Amino acid sequence: MKTYFFKLRNLTVLAILISFFSCDGRRDFPDLLETGVNLDKYDIILLVSGQTQEVRATFVPDINPNKEYTWEVENPSVATLVVNPDQSVSLTATGSGETILRITSKDNNSVTATAPLKVISAAPLDITSQAAITVNKENGSGPSGNEGSPKLVDGDINTKYLAGYSAPFWINLEFPQPVVAGYYALTSGNDAPDRDPKNWEIQGSLDGESWETLDTRTDYHFTDRKQTREFYFSNNTAYTHYRFDIKSNNGGGLFQMQEWRLFNLPD
Repeated sequence: MKTYFFKLRNLTVLAILISFFSCDGRRDFPDLLETGVNLDKYDIILLVSGQTQEVRATFVPDINPNKEYTWEVENPSVATLVVNPDQSVSLTATGSGETILRITSKDNNSVTATAPLKVISAAPLDITSQAAITVNKENGSGPSGNEGSPKLVDGDINTKYLAGYSAPFWINLEFPQPVVAGYYALTSGNDAPDRDPKNWEIQGSLDGESWETLDTRTDYHFTDRKQTREFYFSNNTAYTHYRFDIKSNNGGGLFQMQEWRLFNLPD
């Protein structure tokens, strides 16, 4: 008889616990709200005249946004926008020139981010294949190796250039005729973030000896592997040589990168 009542008591306790957690004991937690918004993956938003491009913000923490946001173009004569249900925005280039795109939380104007926006007449022209690549630190198997320097400009993000890193460390693109470049893309390596570039300059030269600094990046961090990031710099001078001068990487004894592409920007 004692065994029977002991089992019955245990079953009763179990039923109470199930009822507590499934019904009365259930708690509804408030939605997690973002505390920050970023457009930092856009060094600049390049819009081709007459075309539409979707732009997405990222949020802190990295969640789907639960707040409502206002998007605006500072100079609406340059581009118009349509806010999408997922809080992204579709931008259409209706004019010319440069302006600023801004996103701001409706309930807290300190939660905001901006990105420069520029309208160009045609898509950026990739001029990388017109140049010959030279480096001052080659892969141990030479330029013809599986991870030699030509892999950096072969147009394939599944191949990479890998070499021992120590400053000075530079990569040159030499063109047969002077060309104007104002935009470049870098794709991070497939592994080992400590091999990524952290501080670098893009430089131009007409003789391969005297160099002008065109763009400087400091304390830059790629947030993913095989991640392509695009960078804009203002330049109207045609150079025969462009140099990617890596001042420091993320602390590793090696440098690696999947791709470096250089572009001419139409007016």
